[in-house]
Amino acid sequence: MKDILIIAPYPELAKDAIQLREKTDIKFSLIIGDSEKSYKQQIDSSTRVIISRGGTAKSLRDSLDLPIVEVPVTTADILQSISDVAKCGYKKIAIITPANILSNINHSLELSDQLQLIFATGVEGQIANNVKRLIQLEKVEAIIGDRVSTNIALQHGVHGHLLKSGEESLLMALETATNVLRAQTRERAKIKEMQSILNVINDAVLTIDPNGIIQVYNDSAKRIFDFPYEDIVGKKYSDCFKDSHLLKLFEEKKEERNLLHTVGNGKKIVVNQIPIYVDSVFHGSVGIYQEISRIQNLELNIRKRLNDRGLFAKSTFDDFVTTNSRMKQVVSEARLYAKSEGTVLIYGESGTGKELFAQSIHNASGRQKGPFVSVNCAALNENLLESELFGYVEGSFTGALKGGRSGLFELAHGGSLFLDEIGEISPHFQVKLLRVLQEKEVRRIGGDRVIPIDVRIICATNKSLYDLSQDGKFREDLYYRLCTLELDLIPLRYRKEDIIPMAISFLKVEMLREKRTLFWENTDVFLPLLDHKWPGNARELQNAIHRLVICTPEGNITQNHVSQLIEFVSRRKRTGNKLEVELSNDFREMETAIWRKLLDVFNGDKERLCQTYNISKTTLWRKLNFENEK
Repeated sequence: MKDILIIAPYPELAKDAIQLREKTDIKFSLIIGDSEKSYKQQIDSSTRVIISRGGTAKSLRDSLDLPIVEVPVTTADILQSISDVAKCGYKKIAIITPANILSNINHSLELSDQLQLIFATGVEGQIANNVKRLIQLEKVEAIIGDRVSTNIALQHGVHGHLLKSGEESLLMALETATNVLRAQTRERAKIKEMQSILNVINDAVLTIDPNGIIQVYNDSAKRIFDFPYEDIVGKKYSDCFKDSHLLKLFEEKKEERNLLHTVGNGKKIVVNQIPIYVDSVFHGSVGIYQEISRIQNLELNIRKRLNDRGLFAKSTFDDFVTTNSRMKQVVSEARLYAKSEGTVLIYGESGTGKELFAQSIHNASGRQKGPFVSVNCAALNENLLESELFGYVEGSFTGALKGGRSGLFELAHGGSLFLDEIGEISPHFQVKLLRVLQEKEVRRIGGDRVIPIDVRIICATNKSLYDLSQDGKFREDLYYRLCTLELDLIPLRYRKEDIIPMAISFLKVEMLREKRTLFWENTDVFLPLLDHKWPGNARELQNAIHRLVICTPEGNITQNHVSQLIEFVSRRKRTGNKLEVELSNDFREMETAIWRKLLDVFNGDKERLCQTYNISKTTLWRKLNFENEK
């Protein structure tokens, strides 16, 4: 079937349509029907426009939701019918049709003594009475009209002549139907375009007419509201929504923006209901509904893009290389801490892997998809540290960027913030940090808006915060806020069994970085590494291995190569049961050196050392870290 269908109420119209097929390139289908039953069952679902005439056209328009184009009756058609009837000898002729064929006219026209015309129109149901009246009262001799009028005339013994539309009229109707098709196509394209746009939008969109009938909706609306119907267009708003609050918003015809609401299925949404008024007349409303979980996911995705700025954690617990039982216990504790939301405080000498632990804790936590932001508190003065952590608004100080800048607390929202060297921050800044940790909100420098944050804090230090708090150098309340979960990292010199495995791991990384290929006969090649104390811990070891990769000729790494490396990096010696320290004008500096060498004698076992010399672990920590307290 074609898009255009012609329904011919009488055979002559069908004949004209068949002849037109040869004269026009307009494609159409054709059926002949003289009753409603004969044509309705033949209309194909692909039909988009119907052409018909007279009462048939009116009946189709009343019963079908399709455009109906009527074949017009032209002046030439009327004159031709009058001429045909007059030639048959009839003098008093009535032209009577439904109002949709001829405009609503009722008058007489006497052309001569020999010919009188009476024009009449009527609505459906009145035509039969009009025909009878004209025959009985006006004594008309012939009726020109549609099929209904002529049939009634014949029943009363009066000549009936069918008012036909000519071929030209049918062609006009076909051209009109073609224009209707083009308009339909443009409209459908616009609707499709609009629907595509709406379906791309993550927000739910609904438009409602003044009578509460849904006109437009998108896939997001279906997802959020779980409508009871597959297609809700054309249905009443009240039949599709059972939420009394949303129904009330529509009925009140008031604007509502950013309203937090929970719908019946438990989804939390942000409601924006906007009424449409034109010249103070209500024309419906547009509802835009945002699902809070999608907003949160969008925020998370945006924060993931911060990875491009390096705000992500690369290391995991799988990156640890250790066979030391005490270090394994530390790693196990860190894994447990990762599952918590508590603040973690990591103690350790420089190079022991404090940030490696911080990144691993983040990646093993429920915040692993959020950002990981790291800042070295010792690298910035107080003012710079405050602007970095809290951010600032435009014009808050000289040199402030246009538009202001987000602080690291904001950037870490939903993730973790690693504060390295936390023991270096000033007492004045400690007050500000404590307030942020307690209130879970920040205010940018120069700003008046409070910004809520959801950040897990991981801190690291090589100082005893407890001792600093006892000496009045670190706020005691901040210390207890930070020390919820503590980790005490073990220096490399106290876990010598890890030195060679770690060296081999570093070796593979450095060879890849330097694009060099080296070989070694067995692990005994690396035994000279055990003779060094590695005061710089893993960082010093990795730097030494980097030097080994660069300086070793292409081929095999020998034990001699490693010995030369140790000779280069080694700066300390220990002989027999004697402890050698360099003289210093500062006695406490020499005391620190003695305690460090004693700890080496005890293979890093702080507990046994404290028991032997009857001191507390806190005192030992203070003496070992004297240089950092200067």
